[in-house]
Amino acid sequence: MELNILPILNFDGKRMELNESVEVQPLKEDIFEVLDPVSVKGQIVNIGGTLSLDAKCQAKLRFFCDRCMEPFEKEVQFEIAERFRKEDAFTDGIEENPDILPLSGSMIDLSDLVYHNLFMNLPTKHLCREECKGLCPMCGMNLNHGVCSCDARPVDPRFEVLDSLLKDE
Repeated sequence: MELNILPILNFDGKRMELNESVEVQPLKEDIFEVLDPVSVKGQIVNIGGTLSLDAKCQAKLRFFCDRCMEPFEKEVQFEIAERFRKEDAFTDGIEENPDILPLSGSMIDLSDLVYHNLFMNLPTKHLCREECKGLCPMCGMNLNHGVCSCDARPVDPRFEVLDSLLKDE
């Protein structure tokens, strides 16, 4: 989604309210699926030629649990705080502040901006619930659905040779 910022681009102190539903297309190798358009609410303010975009976002995503591999849905909330300046305002093409992004033209690609901020704010561990029991390491059964018949006693590696003698009988 392209956002036209021409009404505030050359007017210091002007602001533009955002209340958008943004379609986001994750990459094929992403570990999540975006189920609904991402809600973006905030504003863009022109402060001395630097455009300051601040917004709160909410996305409904589908993940696969890191413990049991079952799919689950989760609401993720994150914030966007980005700064832009027209490319011709940079001194010799080098900006002193690396947090300010160059802006060419009068459009901002909101879909790309939302995707990158969503990706950077994802949790590192994806669990369907905190008390998820995961999969049995022996047979692969989902332990949230029941108990398997595998021997779960811990084996001391020093006695594995003795265990193999008992199994031969």
